[in-house]
Amino acid sequence: MPDLYIQENKACVQRLQRELRALQEQHQRELEDCAADRKRRLEAKDAEIKAVLDREEKAIEAMRQKMKDQEKAKQSEVIKMQMEKLQFLQEEKNKEIEALRQRVKELEQQSLHTFSEPRLKRRNI
Repeated sequence: MPDLYIQENKACVQRLQRELRALQEQHQRELEDCAADRKRRLEAKDAEIKAVLDREEKAIEAMRQKMKDQEKAKQSEVIKMQMEKLQFLQEEKNKEIEALRQRVKELEQQSLHTFSEPRLKRRNI
């Protein structure tokens, strides 16, 4: 009887050892599956974050370009206004120059007229 009891105990121990190994293997597979799932989720989250960052960077770049374009337009408008002011001043100076030339001509004609009159007076005398 004791042999039978020992054999049953040995068989029970072996069965329990097999069950333990099976449970350990199942647990290891579950751990590996969990790790793989976690890795996939992290990679998906990383990809999502990268996409958001890319969109934000593109939006920032678009804003920078818009600001640059607005600054160029503003500078262009300032230059246009300065050119108009310079053109106006040039026209005013040209009018002044023309008025001075006209005055010089008048004075030259007056001077010639006064020069010619005394000669005529001298000849007449």
